[in-house]
Amino acid sequence: MDVSPFFALLLIALLSLLLLFFSTGRNTSPPKGDGRSSLPPSPRSFPLLGHLPLLGSLPHRKLRTLAAAHGSVMLLRLGRVPTVVASSAAAAEEAMKTRDIAFSSRPRLLMAQRLLYGGRDVAFAPYGEYWRQARRVCVLHLLGPRRISSFRRAREQEVAALVARLRHAAGGVVNLSDLLVCYSKAIISRAAFGDGNYGLDGDEGGEKLRRVLADFMELLLAAPMREIAPWLGWVDTFTGLEAKTKRTFQAIDGLLERVIADHRSRRLGGRQVPADGEVDDHRDFVDVLLDVNEMDKQTGLRLDTDSIKAIMMDMFVGGTDTSSTVLGWAMAELMNHPHEMRKLQDEVRATIGSAGHVAEDHLDGMPYLKAVISETMRLHPPAPLLVPRETTEDTELLGTRGW
Repeated sequence: MDVSPFFALLLIALLSLLLLFFSTGRNTSPPKGDGRSSLPPSPRSFPLLGHLPLLGSLPHRKLRTLAAAHGSVMLLRLGRVPTVVASSAAAAEEAMKTRDIAFSSRPRLLMAQRLLYGGRDVAFAPYGEYWRQARRVCVLHLLGPRRISSFRRAREQEVAALVARLRHAAGGVVNLSDLLVCYSKAIISRAAFGDGNYGLDGDEGGEKLRRVLADFMELLLAAPMREIAPWLGWVDTFTGLEAKTKRTFQAIDGLLERVIADHRSRRLGGRQVPADGEVDDHRDFVDVLLDVNEMDKQTGLRLDTDSIKAIMMDMFVGGTDTSSTVLGWAMAELMNHPHEMRKLQDEVRATIGSAGHVAEDHLDGMPYLKAVISETMRLHPPAPLLVPRETTEDTELLGTRGW
């Protein structure tokens, strides 16, 4: 049974207050006279939990406030994990461009390990040969221009279905957020799994699958207590996090097993088009990954079933919430700025002319639409915090080091 985390957090807070009498938070400043170690500045922290209580429910906003007070590079302690936060363009450029190799790996996050088959995906996999080869597969075979173009029919059909739903609901209250989430998930599902009607047992309208996927994305970003303070691991059981993680993983894993098994059985009926062939086919991501597994043995990469599942979840998670979030914010901003909305409507109507509907060929003639999307992503980035990185060697960032 899932238990509200309030009681566990209250217990932790009381314990922290008791320990506060015996231990005070310290304000870390760069040590003087030591040319080898210069720690970034750090705000005062709580015992055991470090700076976690400071982050709140909107950590990206709190981190912006902390950066304004302590600098664009600061040291936080998230439980037992020391974490350097970079929050300026200069710091990001140095970490992700100038010293990219040093900052190229990923930490072994507990939830990613449990939900993504022990780090067999791309987004959370540690830097190494497997990550390089898996990333090459995604860039060349899954996200290349020809592969993206092959799903044009699916995109246009789902857009038409979304417009039809909106017209049907015209005159009443419309939950546009839900419609946009269903739209983005439908496109990614067709690209990833094909046109097959895959779902969970007893899930007629797909609502159960949507809830499971929402739980999956929520859990993937969660910070279990056993990762922050191992001796408090029992809290995860008490709050129901352990049971929810197991239940969600089993549901997703069962679905992926059925999808892969169905694709393998269909492939026995005939030879598939090679992943790097010249024929414009409509294979989905599972077909492509199964083909790559047969073709790329000379590279040393072995895409076993768990690897295919993990990469599929990367594609699904990375393409659903981000797309629907940007679309939702774009519509909200346009409704709050009616002059800009009318200007965009005029551009769309002038571009499509007598066609009566928007096709992908029309997009090149809509510069204002592209500007609206770019401004929306600037104001409301769908992922304000990047996936954490882990250093592979001793390095520095804007003159700070020793962490």
